[in-house]
Amino acid sequence: MSSEPTVPISLSLVIPLYNEVDSIAQTLHDACEALQSTGAATEIIVVDDGSTDGSAQAVEETGLPVRVIRHESNRGYGAALKTGIAAACYEYVAIVDADGSYPVRELPNLMQAAPDHAMVVGERIQYSHYSSSARNLGKAILVPLANYLSGIKIPDINSGMRIMRKDLVERYWPLLPDTFSFTTTITLSLLCAGWNVRYLPIQYAKREGHSKIKPVRDMIRFVILIVRTSTYFRPLKVYLPIGFGFIFIALALLLVRVFYGHVLNITTLFFFIAGLQSILVGVLADLILKLLGTRK
Repeated sequence: MSSEPTVPISLSLVIPLYNEVDSIAQTLHDACEALQSTGAATEIIVVDDGSTDGSAQAVEETGLPVRVIRHESNRGYGAALKTGIAAACYEYVAIVDADGSYPVRELPNLMQAAPDHAMVVGERIQYSHYSSSARNLGKAILVPLANYLSGIKIPDINSGMRIMRKDLVERYWPLLPDTFSFTTTITLSLLCAGWNVRYLPIQYAKREGHSKIKPVRDMIRFVILIVRTSTYFRPLKVYLPIGFGFIFIALALLLVRVFYGHVLNITTLFFFIAGLQSILVGVLADLILKLLGTRK
């Protein structure tokens, strides 16, 4: 380790581990080499999320200076990250997957940019080449939705390699789920709250083993969390379109009644009132957030 640090931060690297026996050893060797090259104060925390394939033993057999925390059962990707982040000693926390798909040797580059940003994210290059058609279709739906609700074009919404200020992660702790949606939620939380997020391109490799993401189930979860998180920070983005949509339906039904007389007045009135209520809820929620200072 060099006498003078080459990066300006101290860092805890958290690696969630679940049945990655074929790749975890190489990931740890690369991570140790990368962090030692910086000369900074660093640590590596591996959270074994109930692995059943001998992954935990593979970590011990490396003999590397890493901390291992074990979950008795599989609690989820986000839960493993939260366990590791809670145990982290340093002001900045990095996360990276254990499957060998992320270039952990590029961590020093992300560390260099960290002091001036709330979060630095590794933007995956050639990611779609290694994704299934179902996942690519899901992203084609989710990313535009997230871009609209956050008001920002997000280069990579759920990259598994990033560096974050630990205090900011703790600030939004109640919003962070125990599932794969963790990275998407922290991304939206920081962007919607107005924090500065930097994206740096990284090469993304084909993962070892099988992906644990279930496209249909996880896409539904992603949609729910995107809407929920955006409602928390920018409710007008959610409620105004819904409200105006209901009012538009009410006006359309009114025109149908005027010309054809086949629509009951109560139906038109229902959609009109629902639209007004949605708009009022959005306005009130936005005022409350401003009074509470939820945003940055």
